[in-house]
Amino acid sequence: MAKRLRSTWPNRNAGVVEVYFAKTPDIINEYARLKVLIDGNEKLKADKLHFEEDRHTTVLCHSLLRVILSKKLKTDPSGIRILYKDNSKPRLEGDSLYFNISHTRDAFAFAISDGFEIGIDLEKIDRDIDFLSITRKFFSTAERAYVLDSPRDSRNRFFLLWTRKEALLKALGTGIISNLAYTEVIGHGGILNNNSYEYITDDHSFDDHYIYSKKIKKYYLSVAMPQKVKILMHHLNAEKVLTYI
Repeated sequence: MAKRLRSTWPNRNAGVVEVYFAKTPDIINEYARLKVLIDGNEKLKADKLHFEEDRHTTVLCHSLLRVILSKKLKTDPSGIRILYKDNSKPRLEGDSLYFNISHTRDAFAFAISDGFEIGIDLEKIDRDIDFLSITRKFFSTAERAYVLDSPRDSRNRFFLLWTRKEALLKALGTGIISNLAYTEVIGHGGILNNNSYEYITDDHSFDDHYIYSKKIKKYYLSVAMPQKVKILMHHLNAEKVLTYI
């Protein structure tokens, strides 16, 4: 039986989600120190990536997640055991701390909560993609109108909604679904009820969810959770990383 790790999260506060964001170039000087902290499976996955920047981003993300979790659980980073469900959603073995990660070419983010599942998505808004075609195919009528009715801001609006969809699906643990147009993530003050994703047909039992979204320079970040809670944002740079390692 796995040893249960005890979190040092103040009062086991289920009313807080911590979000960590970093740009790879800002902390690349700490790469040598951090890369030794990931486990073998994580390193193998990183080594298979074609671009060096992708490899660096993946290693830094997983290493820092492991370091920060170890601080909260008062254990060595090597004592962190991460399990993967059938849909590859990671979770921590032996404790009720939950986390989720997302990374793009030159940046990454992860979120940590105490007691409930979460999902996070990060996207760089200057990616060279045909976002208008994606909007027409995978967005609801209301979402399409929101994106297309403002040509000057269409790209920003697309990535806002896309990160919200991805974060929600990751929080629900469904993986990618074919009927994204029926998973509406616009309006309602960020609160989504069951009707927002009634066309997801599997064995899950869904409750209402809340999605927090934020634009950070050229990136959009969204975090989905089953309740509205306080969000603590941590923007990591080299100086702050050193306080963890």
